[in-house]
Order: sequence, then structure tokens, then C-alpha cells
Amino acid sequence: MSVTASLLAAALAGPAQPPAFKPVRSDEDYGYLRDVRERQGLDALRYIPLGGDAYVGFGGEARLRVDSIDAPRFGLGGAGADTFALGRLLLSSDLHLGSKFRVYGELGVHRDYGKRERPSATDRDRLDAQVLFVDVTPASGWRLRLGRQELQLNTTQRFVAVREAPNIRQSFDGVRITRSVGPLKLDAFYLQPVVISPGAFDDKRSRTQRFYGVYAATQLSPRQALDVYALGLERDIVRFGAVTGDERRISVGARLSGSTGRIDYEAEGVMQGGRFAGRRIRAFAASAGGGYTLDQPWRPRLGLRLDAGSGDKDPTDGRLETFNPMFPKGAYFNETGLFSWGNLAAVRASVGISPRKMISLEASYTVHRLWTGADAIYLQPLVPLAAARAGQSKDVGDAVQLDATWQVTRNLKLQGQLARQDAGPAVRALGGRPVDLAVLFAQFRF
Repeated sequence: MSVTASLLAAALAGPAQPPAFKPVRSDEDYGYLRDVRERQGLDALRYIPLGGDAYVGFGGEARLRVDSIDAPRFGLGGAGADTFALGRLLLSSDLHLGSKFRVYGELGVHRDYGKRERPSATDRDRLDAQVLFVDVTPASGWRLRLGRQELQLNTTQRFVAVREAPNIRQSFDGVRITRSVGPLKLDAFYLQPVVISPGAFDDKRSRTQRFYGVYAATQLSPRQALDVYALGLERDIVRFGAVTGDERRISVGARLSGSTGRIDYEAEGVMQGGRFAGRRIRAFAASAGGGYTLDQPWRPRLGLRLDAGSGDKDPTDGRLETFNPMFPKGAYFNETGLFSWGNLAAVRASVGISPRKMISLEASYTVHRLWTGADAIYLQPLVPLAAARAGQSKDVGDAVQLDATWQVTRNLKLQGQLARQDAGPAVRALGGRPVDLAVLFAQFRF
């Protein structure tokens, strides 16, 4: 084909489709717009040339979450029915001074509307820096990041999450070094979680928590990936059961994911050691699941997943066996946030369909049981609902839920969930009752 014919074919094909937005917005790269003559929509804001290789881009997000729940925390502690909204507004600026230096900042405003319950720590914040870091790239494949940043180590976000479902996302202050060589990506970091204060520009790094580690991810083949990691978490003056002390915990884990034909699969395992208030930490978590997608209209997918996190079988034996999920995805089990990974075993069966390319629907049923009746029932992220009781049942209640997602346009996404969380014998013994939840998200990004 001649050069003239190639140019004509490209013109007839029209402009290329822009990439989808990423869970961590600072991971997006709009440098490709340098060579795009016909920019679409708000592309003019994403790439403003400053001369040479320098450019600046602007982006943002407006999100509204509406919840209607009849029994927060299973109705314990006087919690009553509530219907409220949570609003999030984020505005970002991305300055590239050539290929070696970058400054990225993101300001956020977060509000709750009509909430009867006392706002949680992740509901409300005035204007503050959600993200603010400097990237230095001294050589190809290397990156040094200094400042406030979000952290996503893998797509499941089980134990290190951006905390997307709550109103305020999870940020950290610190340093992160990334090395990329072919399919291998290696991260090393030392971070402290940001503590949210409701005023303006008053969020600060935690003085009592430190999070550090090494995370390696690689592609074993085009359809199979392997991650291995070692993570350290230090927390001062925390409580497990009736004991208060300093926690020094090390997590070593691995994750394998992939697909073959119509089958997809994923498994992750973590072992935890360390010390807490003079006790040895010996805990673990494991997840294994997969699905089969039928070659039928609407592409039905049948899924099954097993998740388990250890609990403390004997509080007097000098060991702490309660698994700490660190910075977990709050809506991993469902949007009620009623169960944490600590002292829990869950089996989830699901069926999903895609009536259209940008629409997905899923129905699921999850069985929840305590790992041991000798440990507490934990809410997200690791907050005891109540202390363990003698003869406590392991049945904390099953859940049924319906999820729907509609990517209306590249910029606008709608999501919803209906969940019915039963109160098992262990919860009813505390005076708890079943929970019904309806939640709707409307999210606009640019």
C-alpha cells in the first residue's frame, strides 16, 4: 500500500478511541495526544503543550453515591434506617517537564448529605490535597515518586486498595521506587497513611502507622500473571480483643491469575508473622476463584470464589492469629461493609451477563462463616462488632445481591447494588437483625 493510500485509510477510519480511565488517575498518560491532530471531547484540557517536550493537563471527577439502608451495623448500638448521599469532587493537574520530571496534584472536596448517623471518617472533608507528588525518572525503566500518592498493587485490591467505594479514597505520604524491565515490574516503598481531618488543608500523615514493602509483578505468558510480595505494617497502640499494644506485622504472599479458553482463574495466599504486645503473630488469608464464560448471547459467566482469613482460636496461648487485611477494599464482599477478612470464611457463587457491550449485570449468593467462634466478628476494615462470646455460633449470615454497571459514555458511568445481608445466629445473639441495602453511584470523569 502506498503512503498516500495509508493516509487516506487512516483519515477514513477517524480518530483512534481514547484509552479508558484508570482506577488510579495518576497512572494515566496523555502524552500520546501530542501526535493526535483531531482531539475529542475534553482532550484539549488533557494535553496543553508548553513547548518542547513539556505539557500540562487537567482532569477531574464528580461522583454522587446514594445509600438507603435499614439497619446499619445490623441495627446494633441503636443504629436506625438511613437514606443519604455522599458527594465527591476531584480536580487534578499533571505537569510534565520533559521525560525526566513530573508534578501531579489532585484537590478534593467531600460532603455527606442528609445522613442521620454520625459521619464516618471517610465521608466528609473540606478542600484538601488528595494527591500531590513529584516523579523523577533518572533513567529508562526507573521512577522515583515522592509525596502524597495512591497505591494499587494489583487489580483485586484485596489488601491494598484505593478505597474507591467510600467517599474519600486512601492516600499515603512517602516514597516509592519503581523499576520496570520488560514484563517485570518491581515496586519498593515506605509510606504512611493519610489521616483525614474535616477542615481545609489539614490532612496529615499518620504518626502511628508505617507501611513498607517490596512488590514484584510479571507476565508468565500473554494470558498468565504472577505477583510475589513482602509487606510490613507497623501500628502503635492498637487493640485485639482485650489486649492493647504495638503491632509489628510482616505479610508474605503470592498471586497467580490467568485464563485459558473460556475459563478464568485467580488465587492469592498470604502468611503473616511478627509481634503484638509480646505475642507472636501467626495468621493467614487465602482466596481462590474462577469463572466459565459460555459462548452464548449476552456471554453468561458462572463464577465461584472462596475467601478465608484466620481468627484467633485461643486468646491465652501467647499467639495472635487474627489476620490483618492492612488497607483492604471495603466493598470486597458487598457495599454494606459488614465483614472484614479477619476471622472469616466466605464462599461466593455468581452468574453474570452482558446484554450490551457497556452493560453488565451480576447476581450472587455468599455464605459467611467465622473462622473460629473464639474470636470476634469484625467489620471493615478490622473493627470488632462485638467481643467473642462463649459458645458463639460461627454462622454470621448469608448474603444475596444484585449488581449492575452501565458505562454510558467514556466519561459517565452508573453503578448500582441491591443487597440483603442476613443476620446469622451469631449476630442475632447480639440483638442484630438482617440488613437491606440499595446503593447507586453516578460518576463523571474527564
